[in-house]
Amino acid sequence: MLLRMAAQERALRRGALRIFAETEEGALLRVALDVVSSLLRVDVVALYLPADGSGGPSCRAVWRQGSSRLLPPNETPVDLLAADVLRRRAPRLCGPWSPAGGAQCVSALAVPLEFQGTALGVLIVGRRTPDPFRDDHISLVCAAGQQLALALLRLRAAERLRTELVSMACHEIRTPLSALQGFTELMLSRDVPPSDQRDWLNLMHQEAVRLATLVEEMLDMTRVESGTVRLNVALVQVCEVAARVVRLLDGDGRRVHLVIERAPTVLADGDKLAQVVTNLLRNALDYSPPERAVEVEVARRCLGTEGGEAGTDAAHDCRPAVSVAVRDEGIGMMPEELGRAFQPFFRAGASRELLPEGSGLGLAIAKAIVERHRGRLWAHSQPGQGSTFGFCLPAQAPPPAEGAA
Repeated sequence: MLLRMAAQERALRRGALRIFAETEEGALLRVALDVVSSLLRVDVVALYLPADGSGGPSCRAVWRQGSSRLLPPNETPVDLLAADVLRRRAPRLCGPWSPAGGAQCVSALAVPLEFQGTALGVLIVGRRTPDPFRDDHISLVCAAGQQLALALLRLRAAERLRTELVSMACHEIRTPLSALQGFTELMLSRDVPPSDQRDWLNLMHQEAVRLATLVEEMLDMTRVESGTVRLNVALVQVCEVAARVVRLLDGDGRRVHLVIERAPTVLADGDKLAQVVTNLLRNALDYSPPERAVEVEVARRCLGTEGGEAGTDAAHDCRPAVSVAVRDEGIGMMPEELGRAFQPFFRAGASRELLPEGSGLGLAIAKAIVERHRGRLWAHSQPGQGSTFGFCLPAQAPPPAEGAA
């Protein structure tokens, strides 16, 4: 029994790697069918998903006799077994059952494709022989259903993000492109004095740089969100990363006050952390009056067991963490604006007036990078009184002392 369970667990892990490697929904469904069919002996595997505008799930993919095929939405009628399982959100054993376009199965097991309260469809496996499904079979198919549901959610979220990015990017790119087009048309259609030519060329260069920066930030955003960025993980001293960024952005040391407390190391990609600190500090400098200082604090903190905001290291039950906080005395943000601050392309009204050429991607990229490191990004702000943006990362446990048991 234990050997069988261990083998099932290994097969489930191998299947998960295959499922989460897919980046297109059709291919994902085909791989899921193949994975489930390899977990236990069945004759049919079918996936039922609600079609757009349909009240019930219809068959979208079916596997039988070693081959799989995808079906267009609404090609098959709503399956009553699948509809009942999706409504109840609980596994169900039954028989007989007829899959879409196939011979009748004597026994069937249907489980919801559900992850953290979100039900996406139903997975049904069937046998043409009177061989009942055991409890471990039910657990195995339920686990596979959860993996598939999570993979579908991630894939659809990434697709929504790509759609939103394309839509918003078209709007953001239009401004510099219009400026470039306008200046080039003027220079081609009339005789422009050399002094005006130089001024116009400077403006065109600024717009070209702005456009190139926007494209690079969009690429960063899609790479990090889609999980295609490979993190070069190593032990990192966050205080050293922060100090390097401060020297880069405040070479004369007049505007930025760096406050460093002895803090443990983290297991992270140092370059990506530097990008996060750079984005936060650059925002603070851009949206603060030049006569007001900005503070960057690196400190040892604790993450509460429930993932609450970082507290002091005196907390009794906590996980050691390192926090970086960037505080400014700038324009600040309204509460409703702060709630949207980490959305791609969002910019508060006052920030658009102060710095019209900003992209609105810096905070979104920072949030995605921090979350890839199992950390949290947070913010506090009041209009006219400044803002504090920071992040916490779990600390790397120190190696055991020599001779320790």
